[in-house]
Amino acid sequence: MATRPTVKKSVTIEPEVIERLSSDRLDNLSATVNEGLRLLATLDAQQALVDAWEAEHGPFTEDELRPYLEAAIRAQAENAFRTLRRTRQASTAPV
Repeated sequence: MATRPTVKKSVTIEPEVIERLSSDRLDNLSATVNEGLRLLATLDAQQALVDAWEAEHGPFTEDELRPYLEAAIRAQAENAFRTLRRTRQASTAPV
């Protein structure tokens, strides 16, 4: 499998962000940064689609947005509960 060329950049990361990362993410910080940037690139592409649609058709109405906002809120709550469960399991696991 051929490797793709990479771009080497110097970045500054806030200490609070580093402290909150799991050891797995810190073990390969480049992969962690790439994963985050891929997510942001996807969000930027989605926002560009929304902007283009709204430029042609006008802003989305509250009724049009409601199902998507509700799904996003549900997903965020599920993620928070999943994180809470993991934290609780880790704190009660035998050492």
